Amino acid sequence: MLRTKKIVCFFAFGVIFLCAFSYRSFAQNHLSSPYSRFGMGDMSLRSSGAVLGMGHVGYALQSATVINFANPASYIAFDTLSCLVEGAFSIKTHTLRTGVVSQKGTTAYIDYLSIGTSITKWWKTAIGYQPFTNMTYDVTISDTIASLGSYETTYSGNGGLNEIYWGNAFQLCKGLSIGINASFIFGKYEKSRALNFENSNVVSVQIDGTNRTKGFYLTAGLQYMAPIKNKYLIGIGAVYTPLLKFWNKNIDLITTYLGDINAISPTLLDTLYPQEEVKKTYQMPQSAGIGLSWIKPDKFHLEVDFTWTNWSKYKEAGVRDTVLTDSYKFAFGGSFTPKYNSSNYFARITWNVGANYELTRLKFGNTQIERFGINFGVVFPLKKTKTCLGVILEYGQIGTLKNDLIKENYFSVMLNVRLHEKWYQRIKLD
Repeated sequence: MLRTKKIVCFFAFGVIFLCAFSYRSFAQNHLSSPYSRFGMGDMSLRSSGAVLGMGHVGYALQSATVINFANPASYIAFDTLSCLVEGAFSIKTHTLRTGVVSQKGTTAYIDYLSIGTSITKWWKTAIGYQPFTNMTYDVTISDTIASLGSYETTYSGNGGLNEIYWGNAFQLCKGLSIGINASFIFGKYEKSRALNFENSNVVSVQIDGTNRTKGFYLTAGLQYMAPIKNKYLIGIGAVYTPLLKFWNKNIDLITTYLGDINAISPTLLDTLYPQEEVKKTYQMPQSAGIGLSWIKPDKFHLEVDFTWTNWSKYKEAGVRDTVLTDSYKFAFGGSFTPKYNSSNYFARITWNVGANYELTRLKFGNTQIERFGINFGVVFPLKKTKTCLGVILEYGQIGTLKNDLIKENYFSVMLNVRLHEKWYQRIKLD
């Protein structure tokens, strides 16, 4: 029976894992963010449902029922007799606005899939999949040249990168653990640029670029849980990601037309590949984060986190992107369970709340793009098990209407499932 449970657990995870890739390709076509044009796209949050529900805090969070990717040292809290399988699915609605127009959209996507278990009492491990970046944008700028007439400049892109990770945590001594997440990053994204004239006597040009990227990503973590008066814990957590390189293969297709590209039957002049596939490297930035928490086990968790990412060092083929600058993120939040072992079901429900503020990596002139979000979550336990279902709500905004920029308001609902399965217990027969 035990062996059958393991096989079913891994088989289910594998099926969902494969579905994530096919569904991810579909979901990206519905997510539009003009700010994803820069670099390799918008960076995914890469956090568990518990972390998102508390306002994105997690560096100093340890839980036997949560796979906390934010700090790999947290895996040490896994139950030595259990296996965890966790995943999340989200629906997001958002509104993009400029000073003149607005646009609404809705998208659905898989946030992550992961599995964690114990190797020994002092060594715990986790594997999983999650999106690494997302890129979908379509921006058109109209203007006129007196001698040539009206024209449009269009920038569009879609795709993104995926992440498969393997994390390990090791206990150094009581309360102190270290960990590392080793990830393989891979994926494809496409960028298109077009200069389109309405005048049928003027040549219009479209350049379609395909980029295939892969690389390795490492994050090291440390946590220390100090007991206070045998009732409380003070948690300290820290994470660090060093400078790393990704490898990219790029090829461009140039197409020329006479007049309007978007005409019902556009006049094609020529199609060519100007060069063979070009290989180049990306220098990914280093990042560091620290968190401090105040905990009463099985009762409440309060935490504040800070994250710095050195995006000013990001380079593509040795060239800096002048739009990117260092980012700074502040987050605070917590969770509360009235009475985890109560016979009253409602007393065992966990409530999460939190907020976060970020000066993002994007800076246009003197304006650095800001992001703000507030979160609320509810975790519903199932009877006679540690398996639970979570619902996480987030409302936030990105950007500004100042200096002719774009502002996005969004609202997302995440469904988080945590399966907690006993693996290593033997049934005693009298």
